[in-house]
Parts: sequence; C-alpha cells; structure tokens
Amino acid sequence: MIISHISDIHLPIMVQPSFSDLLNKRLFGFINHSSNRKKIHDIENLRIIFDDILKNSDGHTILTGDIVNLSLRSEFESASDFLGSYFPKEKLSIIPGNHDSYVKCNYEDSMYMLRRYTENNHDHRQASPFPYLKLFNNIAIIGISTAVVSPPLMSWGRVSETQLDTITEILHSLSKDNYFIILLLHHPLHEFGFLNFKGLLNKNSLIKILSGFNINLILHGHLHTESQKKISLKEVNVPCFGAPSTSRANGGKLSFLKYDIDKVNDKWSLKVYRRSYIMQTKKFKTQILMSRAYD
Repeated sequence: MIISHISDIHLPIMVQPSFSDLLNKRLFGFINHSSNRKKIHDIENLRIIFDDILKNSDGHTILTGDIVNLSLRSEFESASDFLGSYFPKEKLSIIPGNHDSYVKCNYEDSMYMLRRYTENNHDHRQASPFPYLKLFNNIAIIGISTAVVSPPLMSWGRVSETQLDTITEILHSLSKDNYFIILLLHHPLHEFGFLNFKGLLNKNSLIKILSGFNINLILHGHLHTESQKKISLKEVNVPCFGAPSTSRANGGKLSFLKYDIDKVNDKWSLKVYRRSYIMQTKKFKTQILMSRAYD
C-alpha cells in the first residue's frame, strides 16, 4: 500500500472575519496571516501536489493537521469543499492541528464539517471522534488529536486522558494480529521549542502507553519542515517522520512524503520516499529516505 503524507496546508481565509471574531487570540493570528502567512502558503501549490498524489488511484493520503488558520466556521466550510473536490472519504485521513483548535469553538462549527475523514471504518465504538481507527487490510491507522487551545504566541499540544485510555484499548485489540500500526498526531513526540512550549506537553504519558505495544511508524506535522527521527519503544527504534508544509515552497521546491508498506511471508517492510516538485523545471523527482524490514 502506498500512503502519501501531507501536512500544515493552512488553507487561505476566503471570508473576511468579523470584528467580534477577532476579539481573542485570533487577532494575533489574523495579523500574522495578513502580513506573512497568506503570501507563504499558496493553494496553487496544493493543487500541484494533490494532482500528483491522485495519479496513484490505489493509495491513501494522510493530512497531519493545521488545515486552517484561525478555526473560523467559514474556514472549515471552505476546507470541506476544497478537500472534497479531491478526496472521497475513503481516500483521506486527517487529524487536527493547533490552528484547527486556535480558540475554543464548538465541534459542530469546526472539525465536524470534515468528519467524513475521521470516521472509524470498522466496528470500534466510542463517544468522541478521536482517537479513531481505520483498517486497510492489515494496516491500522490510529488518528490522535493533540489540538488544544493555547495562549497567544504558544502552540503546544496535549492528548486528553480519555484519548490515552482509548488508545490503550485500541492497541490491545490490535495486538492479537500482525497489524502494521501507524500513529498520526500533529505535534511530534520529540521536544519542540523552549521548554517544549510548542511541543506535546504530555508526550511522556503517551510514550509510556506506546512502550507496551508494537508500533511500526509514527507520523506528525507542526514543524513545517521535513523531520526524520526515531523513538525507542519495547527496545525497538520506531521511525518518526514529520511532513513539511505542503502549501509552502522551500528553496524553489514543494515536497511531501510517501510510504510504501508491504507484507511478504508475514513480515512487513517499509520504504520512505520524498516526492519533490522542482518549480523551475516544473517536474517531480523522487528520493528514497529509508528502507526497513520488520522482524
């Protein structure tokens, strides 16, 4: 199975916020968007990447958060229309980022509009939308929300206690079979920012849970740059990949990550690629980043 990994797309604000919308942290974000962010994150860059992804009709795509900018209802409505024009619900899995929970807002006015991309595709029942579990043959994708409201100039994340309990239950249910398990979270498991004030605040609690299970791959966003690290779980080094911002050109290039996951003789293998679009030549090139076999 081929999985494409995009992140931090920061779709443009199409409807001007009202004065009352900006009487909170959104004011800082709107100033940043108006002066800088909207010039950096280009929706046309996304169209280039999405068209390339869709050439692989059998693949699946993962979007690891920061879909919008200010968590306005109008932004989520636009995001639903834009993503829906490219991806049917069975072809895309998403999780929220800190910008998707920029201020406290009703679920019905925000991520609910994208719920088709977060629904479980099996019989696991739970009250809240996260974490979710999607099964594609023997590949298990677990989508975790680390999106919480943080003060101005901060962008930390946290996994709720309810989610931690449900993650434990899901992993127990998967441990009976040889699933290739992928975790999705917006914030990385390594520290980010001064005193981790831009990272996952309770990362140690999540790591403690994960250490009891066989995890194969951890994917995140948030950094806006490509990241490749590893974390030791059950004395095994689990690869952790962060995708760059898909809507942002860097050095005249756009890029996203691809994961080729295969199973031969009951053993899993993983190949990781960087897929880059060279803006000067208007051509794509592919570079392998990692090849690994799992015992």
